[in-house]
Amino acid sequence: MLVRLALAVPTLFIVQALLVAIVSAVRTRGNVYATIVMVAVLTAPLAPFADRILFGRSLDSDGRIFLALTHLALGGFLFHFMTLPDRSVTLRILVELLLAPDRTLSLTDLSRRYGVRTMIGSRLDQLQEGGCLTIGSDGSITLLARGQSFGRAVIAGRRMFRITSAN
Repeated sequence: MLVRLALAVPTLFIVQALLVAIVSAVRTRGNVYATIVMVAVLTAPLAPFADRILFGRSLDSDGRIFLALTHLALGGFLFHFMTLPDRSVTLRILVELLLAPDRTLSLTDLSRRYGVRTMIGSRLDQLQEGGCLTIGSDGSITLLARGQSFGRAVIAGRRMFRITSAN
């Protein structure tokens, strides 16, 4: 059973990744992060029905619930994996160097490709697309109800885990 489980987990992950790739190819203007969440949530109820394919037998209700929760956890892993190259400054620098001619950039060239302004602008655009804030024509940034709720959840998590700095 352990061997079948060790094969089932990567299979569920690969299927989700392929579905995200297909949906992203069809929805070219769609946000990939929203697509990942949508695919994970919408396909989670189907995951338990793959028990015969993945395990060669029908699972009991606990096994099916475990399969659905594992599927959702893998969706979370995919979400985190996809955000790393964009959200992590260190990984983004490595990507920019990898894409550069001869894998070399000056600090000035790196700053032109990816700097604090680019990072903040990208994040603000994504937050606006997500309905968390609005950016006025004068450059003013206003937090919306969704952003307030998310911000409160982040603050609560930071307090719970005693996180005082993001760095």
